[in-house]
Amino acid sequence: MKLIKQTLLTAVLTTGLASGAALAQQQNTQMPAPDTQATKRVQVTEQQVENFVDAYVSVQFIGQEYQAKIQSAGDQEKALKLQKEARGKMETAIADSGMEVEKYREISLAANQNKALRSRIAEKISAELEARQQAQKADS
Repeated sequence: MKLIKQTLLTAVLTTGLASGAALAQQQNTQMPAPDTQATKRVQVTEQQVENFVDAYVSVQFIGQEYQAKIQSAGDQEKALKLQKEARGKMETAIADSGMEVEKYREISLAANQNKALRSRIAEKISAELEARQQAQKADS
């Protein structure tokens, strides 16, 4: 069971980091793509990992919430409006976690290329998700 949970978490993390990077890139379309070698050398502090995990989990929940709304929007104009609304909420969630969107993007890209960093983040995401689930149970 734990192996399945870890495999699922890894798949979600990899996919989510890629979508997080895509979100961040959408916000910074005028910025040049980062140099792959420079991205590998990014030093990420433990506090930055904590902030990233908090932002990442919040962004994922917002994405899940809006995915169904966008799919059932009915017309493209309404779907685009919902996408813009979701992006705004995601940016706010990132800022509320103590990060700038550019730093979130940088860490996301680095984690996609650095297995050790990705593992650090995956462990913390797992712990954060468990803590949120326990908090939800306590509130019920």
